[in-house]
Amino acid sequence: MFATLWRHRSLVLELTKREFSGRYRGSFGGILWSFVQPLFLLVVYTIAFGIILKARWGFSGSTADYALMLFAGLIIFNAFSECLSKSTALVTSNPNFVKKVVFPLELLPVITVATALIHAMIGIVVWFLGYVLLFGTPKTTSILFPVILLCFVPVLLGLGWLLSALGVIVRDIGQLTGMLAHTLLFLTPIFYSIEAAPPLLQNLLMLNPLTFIVEQFRLVLFYGQMPAMKGLAIYFVLASLFAWVSLVLFRRLRPTFADMV
Repeated sequence: MFATLWRHRSLVLELTKREFSGRYRGSFGGILWSFVQPLFLLVVYTIAFGIILKARWGFSGSTADYALMLFAGLIIFNAFSECLSKSTALVTSNPNFVKKVVFPLELLPVITVATALIHAMIGIVVWFLGYVLLFGTPKTTSILFPVILLCFVPVLLGLGWLLSALGVIVRDIGQLTGMLAHTLLFLTPIFYSIEAAPPLLQNLLMLNPLTFIVEQFRLVLFYGQMPAMKGLAIYFVLASLFAWVSLVLFRRLRPTFADMV
């Protein structure tokens, strides 16, 4: 896979640029929408939970604390949700790549993940601007956020390869992923701290692959603490194993794509 990525690196770059710019092509706001959309959701969620329901992070702190913690969690979740929602139709929506063009189809999820990471980076820039305006200089540990994202990338890639392959065979899987995304939005500590959940439920929440990454992301950005490097190493190894198994399955099923698309 690394050899394929290196050999087609210019193709991946061009298709990622096309995928990112194509989303906003023809709109008056253009790329500004990539900043406006996360800010709009942040404002809505902060008003609903932070002001109306008066939620506080860990039952303490201010509305500003809650807004930044919420936004940090949404950055990770939105990247996951984007890959989850798009992956099921990656192959079926590109029949020309399957039937008429000699194209390494395993690159399609890579392009989706790269686009999701670009949106995540835009969200992180907005988060830093918000932190500077509300609290001043960011914590020094915040420079470690790329390490957290790097450990998360194999999960996104594995998800893309797995769902894009299964989406060709089982078309109903697209309906299931929509329900799964809504479920994980509330079963991941996005709107609440994991400490606010009962002890038994905390253990169940930690089985969610998003929980650990979200917690580590907030740890380095907001709390100014070092991440759990041992935990991240284990997470990265398991995520890479998941990605490898998904890629093997994708390549096993690839010969059947042309007949099913």
